[in-house]
Amino acid sequence: MERIEGALEAISGKSDRALITKRENIYYLTGFMPTVTAFLFLSDEPVLFVNEMDLESAEGCGIHVEAFRRVSDVSDMVELRAIAVEPSMPVGLIERIGLGRDFQVMDPIADLRMVKEREEIRRMEAALKIAEESFKKIEFSGSESEVAARLDYLMRLGGSEGVSFDTIVTSASRSSIPHAVPTSNDLGSPLLVDWGAVHSGYHSDTTRTLVEGEQEHEILEVVLEAKREGLKVAKPGVRACEVDSAVRGVIDEYGYADKFIHSSGHGVGLEVHERPSLSADDKTVLTKGMVLTIEPGVYLPGEFGVRVEDMFVVGGGVMNRLPDHPE
Repeated sequence: MERIEGALEAISGKSDRALITKRENIYYLTGFMPTVTAFLFLSDEPVLFVNEMDLESAEGCGIHVEAFRRVSDVSDMVELRAIAVEPSMPVGLIERIGLGRDFQVMDPIADLRMVKEREEIRRMEAALKIAEESFKKIEFSGSESEVAARLDYLMRLGGSEGVSFDTIVTSASRSSIPHAVPTSNDLGSPLLVDWGAVHSGYHSDTTRTLVEGEQEHEILEVVLEAKREGLKVAKPGVRACEVDSAVRGVIDEYGYADKFIHSSGHGVGLEVHERPSLSADDKTVLTKGMVLTIEPGVYLPGEFGVRVEDMFVVGGGVMNRLPDHPE
């Protein structure tokens, strides 16, 4: 109930009720992760409305639970006028429950989720351990798709609830594509792997690049220097954009500013990408207990790319144990 009270306090003055539909936010507030559409009605007397398929799993979550058969039934079960809804709520869902235009869009739970409690960090540490131990067992042979499949399989065997995202395994000239999809191509150099595990709902996110050639090693050193500089700056009280600036500053010194084409990192938690973003536009002040990634990369189109990504706790240091450049 403490988290629910925090959410209500965050919207106070604008609304006294909210309708939460994002499954990760429902889980954060109640401990129950819906498998299909669900509605958490926040008020002085909160109610969780679930599909009958989820009813048994939802019972015992600590608040009152009711089942619905049709989405449109929810509008008959609670008062929805002038209610607050999340920006992620689909327009089609808004129409199906008959909200019309009498609602306010707010995102108070995203702010609450930015700073992690100790138990949340412990779960991410467990997810990261599964991911790293699985990586250590990988046989790097065959195709990109085969390596991705082995890694996913090993994480499942290690206790992961799934993958944080579609595992990226890309090599040779295709490694210059940051979000490349694994192919049937034989492995080449460099070999970039971006992967993550899930434990008790919480994600990990790590990238390593295995290099061979002299130029590949040189670029890797640039990326690692940028990562170290970013971690040095990422302290409580510093703005997210300042960390991004520090990372980019190093890459710019080596003449690769236009080859670093994404943000320097992002929050991690119940989703693999959360607030804040380590980017030029994000002025969020870092707070002790936030968990983020730092992931500088240099991408030379048609040649190769190098990225290294670690997770860290603001005020607590790097979470990864895997070497920056595993053999």
